[in-house]
Amino acid sequence: MKKIKKSEIAIYAISLMLVTAGYFNYSMFTPKTTETSSEEINQKEEYANIGDAVLVSNNEIKNEEKNKTEKEEIVEESDQEKKEENVKDNNQGKEEKENYFANSRLERNVMFAEMIASYQEILNNKNVSEVQKSIATEEIKKINNSKNAIMICENLIKTKGFDDCVILKNNENIDVIVKIQNGLNKENVVKLQNIVSREMETEISNIHISER
Repeated sequence: MKKIKKSEIAIYAISLMLVTAGYFNYSMFTPKTTETSSEEINQKEEYANIGDAVLVSNNEIKNEEKNKTEKEEIVEESDQEKKEENVKDNNQGKEEKENYFANSRLERNVMFAEMIASYQEILNNKNVSEVQKSIATEEIKKINNSKNAIMICENLIKTKGFDDCVILKNNENIDVIVKIQNGLNKENVVKLQNIVSREMETEISNIHISER
């Protein structure tokens, strides 16, 4: 039987220790390293998810703020447009009210001028009888009298606290349209009736008073 030397035994023992130590070293450190790597990966994923969530949240907040600002601007523009339209409508209403009296007087005077012109043609026509010319002359006189009476009435009415007025005559019916700040009352109506009935020589029942 071959004898084993002490040196060989020592080598075997050292080799066995190295193998055992390597085994334990592998068993202890390899799983731990793997576990740590897995945890690190999970943490990175969590950080990445958190970062994405924060980014998305910030983007949503920015979008909401942007949309809110745009809506506020639209509302402000709409309110401004409404204010401008209201001012414009008020100005137009005021202009129309003021122009009504001037335009009504102009149309009335044009009508009187056309009526006088038509009667004047009759007077200038040699083929028209003297009776017809006499009637035309009388009608021209009536028109001029009405014009003068209306002018006097309108001037007197303005001196009684009325801002403006226009008088329109159709046969016996007389329409008196006035503009007054505080509105018509019974006292004002009586004043108007007295002025018109006196200057235009007509009954109060023929006078129709309104406000504009």
